[in-house]
Amino acid sequence: MKKVLDKPPLVHAVIHLRFSDVPALTAASPELLNSLHVSMIEEGFSEHIESQAELVDVMIDSATQQVRQRKESRKRYLYRAAGERDIFEITQNTVVLKTTDYKTFEKFSNTFKRLLCICSEVIVGLEKALLKSIGLRYVDVIAPSNGKELREFISEDILPANLRALDGRRHIHGFTAKQAETAPGQTIRVGFEELPCNERRVHKVLPDNLLEADNRCALLISGHNEWLNVSGETYGILDVDHIKNFIGSPKFSVESVVDSLAPLYDDANKVFWNAISADAKSAWGYREVDNVD
Repeated sequence: MKKVLDKPPLVHAVIHLRFSDVPALTAASPELLNSLHVSMIEEGFSEHIESQAELVDVMIDSATQQVRQRKESRKRYLYRAAGERDIFEITQNTVVLKTTDYKTFEKFSNTFKRLLCICSEVIVGLEKALLKSIGLRYVDVIAPSNGKELREFISEDILPANLRALDGRRHIHGFTAKQAETAPGQTIRVGFEELPCNERRVHKVLPDNLLEADNRCALLISGHNEWLNVSGETYGILDVDHIKNFIGSPKFSVESVVDSLAPLYDDANKVFWNAISADAKSAWGYREVDNVD
């Protein structure tokens, strides 16, 4: 039996793969971009967008213990599907699939596999790159309804601490972050941000580091009616990111990458179902089914 929700709180899912730099992607040729675009159109990712990613590296000088930042601008090649709910991003050392129209893990991972196969076939030198990490990330908006407060929808293990000494004061913001090793080189990070409602409404749905700086590359997110009339004073954003670091930097392999996703999903799925309460399941239409297409 598989657990499902008729009104799932999931708003964003991401698969992010990192590998060693591929020279052909450092400054992609018009021929390469044309070949990629043609292939992406066949998979339904028809809109081609070129953008710059501003990356910030934080370094600590071992001698002075001073923190320094190094900014780097990197070219991104993006392919967005009809409806602006799915986008595939390629840089010189990453590929990322994002969706706000998640159905099942099987469909999501199969789409990623097809797009990764295209990259492997079209991008010269990718097949010789070295694998660094693969991650699966889920973001859920936990908005209480049916007269309940947030603490009645989410586990106390994840909910930020309540400042009892300041009872009666208006809540402004709360955040928790936890990390656990699930296997050698494999880490799951669970973040939860508690936010005050704005006139009983949800006003933020993504963690800051998932907000798209370039509006041309943004995705549409469908909200729930309950977001317009949250029953509690606060709501939350549950952010689960499960990452596998490839030990020894093995050679690029589509099969190795895809095979790594299922174990990441299994633990991320456990975290979600253990984080939400019976009240949340009831509000979102919990049921169990034999199979999900």
